[in-house]
Amino acid sequence: MFIERLVSKGLSHFSYIAGNDNNAFVVDPKRDVDSYIKIAKSNCCRIRYVFETHCNEDYLIGSLELEKRTGCRIIHSYRLNFGYGEPATETDTFDIGGIRIRVIETPGHSRESLSFVLYAPSGEIPLAVFTGDALFYGNVGRTDLSGREKIAEYASILYDSVHGKLLSLGDGTIVYPAHGAGSACGGTMSDIAISTIGYERAANPMLGLTREEFIERKKKENIPLPPYFARMANHNLNGPRLLEPGQVEPMDAPAFAGVMGMDNSIIVDTRSPFSFAGGHIKGSYNIWLGGLPQFAGWIIGYERDVLLVTERQGDVEAAQRYLSRVGLDKVKGYLCEGIGDWMNHGMPLEQSGLYTVEGLNEKLKEEDLFVVDVRDKEEYAQGHIPGAVNIYVGELEKRLSELPSDRPVVSVCSTGNRSGLGASILARGGLKKVHNLMGGMTAWKEKGYSTRS
Repeated sequence: MFIERLVSKGLSHFSYIAGNDNNAFVVDPKRDVDSYIKIAKSNCCRIRYVFETHCNEDYLIGSLELEKRTGCRIIHSYRLNFGYGEPATETDTFDIGGIRIRVIETPGHSRESLSFVLYAPSGEIPLAVFTGDALFYGNVGRTDLSGREKIAEYASILYDSVHGKLLSLGDGTIVYPAHGAGSACGGTMSDIAISTIGYERAANPMLGLTREEFIERKKKENIPLPPYFARMANHNLNGPRLLEPGQVEPMDAPAFAGVMGMDNSIIVDTRSPFSFAGGHIKGSYNIWLGGLPQFAGWIIGYERDVLLVTERQGDVEAAQRYLSRVGLDKVKGYLCEGIGDWMNHGMPLEQSGLYTVEGLNEKLKEEDLFVVDVRDKEEYAQGHIPGAVNIYVGELEKRLSELPSDRPVVSVCSTGNRSGLGASILARGGLKKVHNLMGGMTAWKEKGYSTRS
């Protein structure tokens, strides 16, 4: 028997393929499914089933892609009217190559959430459980997706799912969640490789709370809610559009300039914030490559044609793949020879400012700077630069009117990546003196500079 976890970078999404005796199944697949098929073949297996723990909100699922290519069956909850697949309910079982999968309903994150308990061949004791967004390493799923007015209700339901069902599986049961640290589907998670029910019982701070404490903690939780979540959930309910092989057109600088002048186009520069600050095309968004899956849906309109500027030509394929995972399929072209080709053609470039933490600490003593902290509220509350105003990077473009146009503005996050995106948003918004703090609050705290909480 084998079980492999696949990690979707940027989304912190975990999916799984497991198999035995020439048969395999997949749990919560990402949209691009070649890796599952390759793993199955390398283990002499055919993919027979796909199990969906819930509708999913932060990415497009690959169930229909796998069904098309392998003929597998798709299993999901009966509580939503999915436009495809087969409904399952509590205690349904599926036998796959000697492995048994038992369905348990674990609502709370969403009303249709399922977990799938795995029993090894000839085993009666649970070996593992795929928990979806019900139980994470070091946390549990968010409960605000149905509206803040229902947080308490869903938190109580989730408490019952975790304590009444998941924790009863036994301390030795391995936990396989749908997300890890950095995901937008829950609060702070433990950045560990693997866990068990017993370890989570002992170490997960949410599991030691009473029901009342659990509900209050969830009510106080304040996790950014990306606007594309509803779109992803709707696509996943009705069936995401199947992927169509598409070629992203390589363009030289003149061709790129001609296309970017069209009203429907938008430029996404995936280079590092440091490279972007040194020279970029006016109006570009700076979303570093690893941040595309999480932040592109916040920033890019789904009706827009995307033009890419990358550090290397090899980054184009990864960027297209990352964008497709959140349904952004209109990638029209890329600057083939990079920003160097743009400069060699004498095309105009803009620059933005950079501060080191030492430089900013000194500058704040002598100049009236406006510091905007683009992290989420929980991060901001754990320590920020005195006087910094908190506006989450995903909301920054809609709140530009809250920033001064007559003062230099410094964008700050934890390391400099999100603040690089923030700085590009500020520049697009017409602010003239924009800076990014390299190293962010991580470096600021490392130096022992003053913070507020």
